[in-house]
Amino acid sequence: MFKTGTKIFLAILLSAAVMSCDESQNENDQTNDRVRLIPVETINIVSGEFEDYIRLTGTVEAINDAVVSSESSGRILSIANRGDRVARGGILARLDDRVLQAQYEAAKTGFELADDTFNRLEALYADSIISTQDYQSARAQRDQAKAQLDLTEKQLQDSQIEAPFSGRIEERMIRTGELINPGQPVVRLVNTDRVRILSGIPERYSGEITEGSEVVVNLRAVNGNPITSKITYAGNVIDPDTRTYTVEIEVENPGERIKPDMVADLQIRRATLEDVIVIPRTAVLRDEEGVSVFRSREENGRKIAELVNVRTGASSGPLIQILEGLSDGDEIVVSGMRTLSIGDELNVLQNESSMERAERLRERDRPVVTF
Repeated sequence: MFKTGTKIFLAILLSAAVMSCDESQNENDQTNDRVRLIPVETINIVSGEFEDYIRLTGTVEAINDAVVSSESSGRILSIANRGDRVARGGILARLDDRVLQAQYEAAKTGFELADDTFNRLEALYADSIISTQDYQSARAQRDQAKAQLDLTEKQLQDSQIEAPFSGRIEERMIRTGELINPGQPVVRLVNTDRVRILSGIPERYSGEITEGSEVVVNLRAVNGNPITSKITYAGNVIDPDTRTYTVEIEVENPGERIKPDMVADLQIRRATLEDVIVIPRTAVLRDEEGVSVFRSREENGRKIAELVNVRTGASSGPLIQILEGLSDGDEIVVSGMRTLSIGDELNVLQNESSMERAERLRERDRPVVTF
């Protein structure tokens, strides 16, 4: 009887032990089921160079762009057509100059007579034959006649309206046969062989961005390579409304593809930083506790996500500098982190160095032509 009870007791203990092992195994299986496998893209941190830019927009204008007006009055006999190219000193328009030509001939004759009279009296004055008053009167008449001749000559020249610089006629304000007065606009003359881009720099950069600062220019409407230039003018006056100061960037315009009033995207270099850590801005998570990124750590041959706090520095376009929290060799998540939680296992779909990623992002960040 005693042996039978002992056997039954041992059987109960063995059964309880087996059940306990089964429950423990089930709990472990459930724990393993709770570890999520999240697809992500990562980069390995490599220190490198970082160019700190500020991004602005500017407006193109022609360096030589003028509305040429008449300095004389008269009737228009001829005028150049819109689209005509005119060299400096070339004729833009001609006025009826018959009256001016007659006035010029009369003034020329009057001057020649006054000059001849003065020369004869000057010889007599040298021999004390005439008085000083007669001599001075003859000289005054000669000088007045010369002034009248110069005036009519200038008026005659103004009857031909000349180009102040080489350019292309973009607009005509008058037509052949119309009467015009002094100061009345005739044509708009534009030269776009070289253009300037105007923009406003926020006042906080006044000590960093000056004449000579490097600029990369991208023109939205022109499908071409970025243009590298420098600031040729930086104003010393702050606009009280916009709190900016004006800068100008002059660029060559072969083929005249760049046109006035186009919009330009500008990247103005503030500084070039050496041996720094740069990551995509999208990899940075911000909340009420601060700034952080997901970093990969090895655990039993698996890559597990952990959240680390970082301190950021300068930013430019899609990139941002990391001052503290990361070091060379760290692997961080740059895509897929929005659905990622601490402790999740990482399924790395793509991995590259931080410098390779930065270069791809710079290329992708360039403005593209849209219509």
